[in-house]
Amino acid sequence: MNPIISVRGLVKHFPVRSRGILRRQIGDVHAVCDVDFDIYPHETLGLVGESGCGKTTTGRLLLNLVPATAGTINFQGRDIVPLSRAQMRPLRREMQIVFQDPYASLDPRMTVHEVIAEPLRIHGLYRRETVRDLLTTVGLDASHGNRYAHEFSGGQRQRIGVARALALRPKVLVLDEPVSALDVSIQAGVVNLLEDLQDELGLSYLFISHDLSVVRHIADRVAVMYLGRIVEIAPVEELFQRAAHPYTQALISAIPVPDPRKERSRRRIILAGDVPSPVDPPSGCRFRTRCPKFAGQLSEDERTKCAEEVPALTDHGEGHQTACHYAEALALI
Repeated sequence: MNPIISVRGLVKHFPVRSRGILRRQIGDVHAVCDVDFDIYPHETLGLVGESGCGKTTTGRLLLNLVPATAGTINFQGRDIVPLSRAQMRPLRREMQIVFQDPYASLDPRMTVHEVIAEPLRIHGLYRRETVRDLLTTVGLDASHGNRYAHEFSGGQRQRIGVARALALRPKVLVLDEPVSALDVSIQAGVVNLLEDLQDELGLSYLFISHDLSVVRHIADRVAVMYLGRIVEIAPVEELFQRAAHPYTQALISAIPVPDPRKERSRRRIILAGDVPSPVDPPSGCRFRTRCPKFAGQLSEDERTKCAEEVPALTDHGEGHQTACHYAEALALI
């Protein structure tokens, strides 16, 4: 099966400017660096990592909402990176986004009907019945279209955001931490809604989150990101049971287990230090400054290799790829 989206060598640098009148460029924030991944039809690819690792920037690059510094993003065989805003407009019908904050992403001056109708009006597809059907599809009453966003709960607002994203019947949805601001009970309802919509409409998702428990529930494959680079990609159960990258192992070890006995006996991996600045990332492997292996298990020659050579994503079979010179699968469950 051919991917619906194929990303290769994706790079995004944001300029850092000095203070004062001239505001010269004095550096770059290396937000996304040489990222490769594919999304297949009807698939959910989870993108996980710590705050500030480049997840949201990757999602916005995928839709060409921010211009890429380098790389290609092939959507159904067409590279969208060099396209202008006018050239992108027809493709906006095929690719949409649900933003993280349901409080900030809806215009408080517009009724819910107007919010959902806006993309339909822009593309000349507006029909009142379509808006009513979309509200019903996401589990809201059709009469709710006359209300304003502040009259709804957080979960309901996120459903409104989903309805707006679905208005043009896209093929790809970027879901930027769509449940992180919601209560746990409401999270389950929104995640179940997204799964039902995917089955019904045949959607492909890029699901961005820092909550690995939610990602395990909804994703088919998972890509783990650290400081702008993808360090591991694998099918969801393969990743959770046999994580090979030390960073992924540390993330999974931090997930709480509801059984107290298992929780006490589990191996926890505590990472030392802070995440380095993306303005001046470490050479070679970016994770080496916090890697438990680098600190105590590798020889001097091996540490030199980590410091000088950027590890490439290496295939370990069954779609499991890891960017680590000395990756070792670890049974975590």
